[in-house]
Amino acid sequence: MKKKAISAGLVIIGLLLTACGGGAAETTKSSEGTAIEQKISISSPAPISTLDTTQAMDKNTFTMIQHLFEGLCRFDDDSNPIPGLAEKVDVSEDGLTYTFTLRDDINWSNGEPITAKDFEFSWKRLVDPATIGPNAYLLDNVKNSKAIRTGEKPVEELGIEATDDQFIVTLDQAQPSFLAVVSIGWLAPQNEAYVTEQGESYGSDSEHLIYSGPYTLADWDASSDTWTLKKNTEYYAADEVKLDEVAVSTVKEENTGINLYQSDELDLTRISGQYVQQYSDDPGYITHSDVANNYLDFNKKAGTPLANVHLRKAIAQSIDKEALTTSVLNDGSKPLNGLIPANLYANPNTSEDFRAYSGDYLVYDVDQAQTEWEKAQKELGDTVKLTLLASDDDQGKKVAEYIQSQLQDNLDGLEIVISAQPKNNVTQSRKDKNYELSLSGWIAGSSDLDSYFNLYEGSSAYNYGGYKNDAYDKLVNAAKTVDANTPDKQFEDYKKAEDILLNEDAAQVPIYQSASNYLINPALKGISYHLYGDYFNLRTAYLEE
Repeated sequence: MKKKAISAGLVIIGLLLTACGGGAAETTKSSEGTAIEQKISISSPAPISTLDTTQAMDKNTFTMIQHLFEGLCRFDDDSNPIPGLAEKVDVSEDGLTYTFTLRDDINWSNGEPITAKDFEFSWKRLVDPATIGPNAYLLDNVKNSKAIRTGEKPVEELGIEATDDQFIVTLDQAQPSFLAVVSIGWLAPQNEAYVTEQGESYGSDSEHLIYSGPYTLADWDASSDTWTLKKNTEYYAADEVKLDEVAVSTVKEENTGINLYQSDELDLTRISGQYVQQYSDDPGYITHSDVANNYLDFNKKAGTPLANVHLRKAIAQSIDKEALTTSVLNDGSKPLNGLIPANLYANPNTSEDFRAYSGDYLVYDVDQAQTEWEKAQKELGDTVKLTLLASDDDQGKKVAEYIQSQLQDNLDGLEIVISAQPKNNVTQSRKDKNYELSLSGWIAGSSDLDSYFNLYEGSSAYNYGGYKNDAYDKLVNAAKTVDANTPDKQFEDYKKAEDILLNEDAAQVPIYQSASNYLINPALKGISYHLYGDYFNLRTAYLEE
């Protein structure tokens, strides 16, 4: 088998967009010559939901996971996948076999060696129906993986092999985004002996975990609003990690975070909306566009009002997205009229971004919305009352109130009641299908278009609203299998699928592509802002005078 080698110093994939980053000196001193204490405090808009990497779902949690658990690859400052716990990656000429050779100096935080068997265990645990995680679909292109997670084949037949120092993966189809997928914590290693010994206590708190990344965790359990990242002295590149300690606290109210930042009690806090305009001239203001779809989702359970396609179309075309992003959010967010956000993936043959190629769907059109509303009323009656599930932070409440106003003003007889809940509760309510309307978001885990289209496949773990369309499923499956290596055909498949999902069935309402805005201590340098996996990364961050 012919192979092309990729060494540890080389970038593996060049399809991703540029982010920011920096470096650090080994020792940082003040102007008086005394060493600066490398400890910072930052905020998180939500608590950690779980630290079992096979079960994590939300990006706030993954931001922490990316600091605690490193996998075979990681992202560099420009969001390119580069070797992590692997020293090098060999890819077969046909793109179907990946051979990861592990570094010889990698240890768990408890000092035990990290081995290829640790990857075999975690990957099998992710897809095994007995322990399956919500992101198991990400391995569908690995030989036999989809058949395993659907119960058709035993987990022993997963297309992976662990030898003394190598982890070998066999794919069904060549997948340009595969190394980006591998760079996220959902495919980080887990030590079988440790996980088995901990039993149900594994991942329940910071004392029942071992770590493979640049930091370890302290003072955390499932109910914690605060926790601490500490430098992992067993990490193979510990000399590149400058911060000794990162204190993290959950701050839901942005005004509280701003006050703490201004009083030097926080070194990093997120801001949005009016605060972006108010503090855009602050020396610590930083902004980055997210590759994200923030959308309105429907529970389409049979026998309920939202099973009615005319009601969904009426709602979808009643929302002025331009006014929302410019007048309400005013934070760099942009209107979005498609499932796929801009800048996720461009056709390598034409360089055309998929969003531009596929065009706009469900655009704001009050006349058309009212026509659909009249059709819905003939079947549902003159009045309909719906509950809108949203997060209880500043942004969630602001967007929910705007949506409520738009729908009630434009569709006479429709009443919207807002149910504001903590972010983790919102996620659980959606998983439990305990909602009617929900404000939701999906941010890219890699450059793979399927990571969005998967949300509405009939068998998807994320298909909370019960959407089912065989033609949609067939197109999505073709795009990621038989047409995966023919970009023009793949784009055509996905465009047809997007048209079915949005124009025909109005299965969701894309609303806006968000931006992330921060106030960050100007003395805090070397932060990376990745397009995928985390909101920010402190692996090489440091304080300077």
